[in-house]
Amino acid sequence: MSALQTLAQQAIGMTGDRIPPTVLNQARLCILDTLGCILAGTKTEECRLILECEPEQPSEAIKVFGTHHRRGLREAIRINAYLGDVLELNDLIGGHASIGSVTAAMGLAEAVNASGLELLEAVVRGIEVTSRVYEAIYPSMRRYTEMGLVPVGIPSTIGAAAAAAHLLKLDAQQTLNALAIAGSLAGWCPAEVIFGQGGTVKPMLFGAQPADTGVTAAYYARAGMTGPIDLLDSKIGYFTTTSTNGYFDEESWKDRWALEQPRRKLHACCGYLHSPVDALGRLRQKIPMDALQKSQISVRVSPYVADVVSKKRMPNSPNDARFHLQYCLALVACGSDVILPEHSIKLDQQMLRPDIREAMQRITVIQDTSLSHYHHCGVQVAESNGNTFEQNLSAPRGSPNEPMTDDQVIDKFRMLAEPVIGTDHTERAIDDVTAIEKMTDVSALVKSLTTPEIKETS
Repeated sequence: MSALQTLAQQAIGMTGDRIPPTVLNQARLCILDTLGCILAGTKTEECRLILECEPEQPSEAIKVFGTHHRRGLREAIRINAYLGDVLELNDLIGGHASIGSVTAAMGLAEAVNASGLELLEAVVRGIEVTSRVYEAIYPSMRRYTEMGLVPVGIPSTIGAAAAAAHLLKLDAQQTLNALAIAGSLAGWCPAEVIFGQGGTVKPMLFGAQPADTGVTAAYYARAGMTGPIDLLDSKIGYFTTTSTNGYFDEESWKDRWALEQPRRKLHACCGYLHSPVDALGRLRQKIPMDALQKSQISVRVSPYVADVVSKKRMPNSPNDARFHLQYCLALVACGSDVILPEHSIKLDQQMLRPDIREAMQRITVIQDTSLSHYHHCGVQVAESNGNTFEQNLSAPRGSPNEPMTDDQVIDKFRMLAEPVIGTDHTERAIDDVTAIEKMTDVSALVKSLTTPEIKETS
């Protein structure tokens, strides 16, 4: 069988009675974490822009979370996923699986009056399929300078289709075709848009476009359309395009779930920056601040990481700041423990700080071919008196080896949600997601994600 045939079969078998409790728990946390990111995204200028681009719809349309707005199904899915990605706080499971799968599943569950259990099963299917496609290419992924695209876009689209197929109750053949159609319609996710000067369109690529396309593909498959089932492992398919030795190892997934090794974000920036940020943060605890302000800082990262996030120029936009290694390291060198949304939203103010601008000039990025994963890095601080301090790191906070606890994920949701929907609605949403299997439909959860007091979106 082709990889897509195997993945479709695996997805269909992911029912509530077969999914381990630990996996279901992580899926609930993915829903909560993603919703928090969406709510926080409503506070950005990009929220106003995306709402203006999508026309208002009648009251029976789908909710844009954290606002008084409603839109058609596809429009609402695009907007919610866009807002959930704009601050770079959404999780890194399977690349960026949740932002596409959760938003597709939430929108479609509201549209078809799905139960909470059906929503949860759909999210598990989406995240697992996304992760399994992405892992097939990641160990031998080509450098961005070779392929010019970011490989997470196509897996996320296929995963969103798997989630949508469940909620639309597609049979096995329709589900397979939904995955195949989704992959064939997926955007190529150009690396320049994400890591270069892509402007405000970037958040469309990791979640919004995949979620929208995945749902569309599921509807096409339900109507009888078919797709290329060899899309992944053909000699001219996705694996060949994005990697030197990509293949789907069915055997490795028999007793393993991607959701049991979650990668979640503590920092509001690209995941490629998290290890260097945490490594420098550890060194800062050992070095007096006045000495650190005069020290030279060098960071070793994988060449494919340096290709896209090492930038000698100053950040030119909030989005660029979230993908700017020297800028984020300068924030840490000047006292920040966590990269916060305000560090990019208020970039103009940060760029007025002489200490930030000066620190950026003292940071050198080194391409280290011995490092193969973006979680691996080494940071050295050389003081003016000749003393040096080094910190190697392979597990930043939030990664599988240093995971966020359930309480930390819930607290993150509170931090992101309360400024938008208030304390009562925030706690209600936490309770709803925690007991989501008991919900006959998701309307109560959707209702908790806004308040009557919200009149307009800033």
